Amino acid sequence: MNTRLRVISVKLAGVVSLLALWELASSVVGVQWVPGVGAVAGRASAELLKGALVRDIAATSGLFFVGTSIGLILGAAAACALRLSPRIDQMVQPFITAAMSVPKLGLVPLLVLWFGTSWAPKVGLVSITVFFIVFALTYSGLLAVDPRLVTTARVLGANSLQVTRSIVFPTVWPFVLTGMEVALPWALSAAIVAEYLSAERGIGHGIEQARQMSDSVGVFYGIVLATVVVLVCNVMLVVTRRMTVKGNLENV
Repeated sequence: MNTRLRVISVKLAGVVSLLALWELASSVVGVQWVPGVGAVAGRASAELLKGALVRDIAATSGLFFVGTSIGLILGAAAACALRLSPRIDQMVQPFITAAMSVPKLGLVPLLVLWFGTSWAPKVGLVSITVFFIVFALTYSGLLAVDPRLVTTARVLGANSLQVTRSIVFPTVWPFVLTGMEVALPWALSAAIVAEYLSAERGIGHGIEQARQMSDSVGVFYGIVLATVVVLVCNVMLVVTRRMTVKGNLENV
């Protein structure tokens, strides 16, 4: 058995073990607390036939991707801007450190007070959540750039654009991807919590509706749906890492 088949076998065994533990928990504590796999799968099938499954995934994914994109761009840009200005960096870093310690989900009441219950506070919550994680990892990546390589490239006549493309970007990009991998579950959690506010559709809205009706199957169905979205995004990031990081390393 080659390495790829072995990895796939291990992953499948992990999934089967998880489903078995799920069924065991359902039988031990009761279906009213932990519904069985079959009940949740049946709910997913029914929601798919009604079109609600696709609708909810689309609504949450839209909020998730817009907020994540804004947080990614601003976080990476802020890290680069601070590294380019050491004086401003020294002034701002303490405030950023303090802001990072604030629970992001605790900002929900403040965002609602400022922007109401429109799309803006929902996007803002996701963006803030992603911003600090991407900022921290991007900043660490910039610190990891070898100054000796930069100096050597300058001596050999490389301009700023060439140094950035050949040395800085290949070093920092893996850190950015790692930041995204860390941020994704938190970003989706923020999107779901944001949908508790006043959304008419989405995974978070469905979970909240199920909670109000004491529908444990609906709650578990929403949790599974959210997990699937994160896993799909992680797969996309893994593919991106394999394609871009390898290419970047070849260009160094």
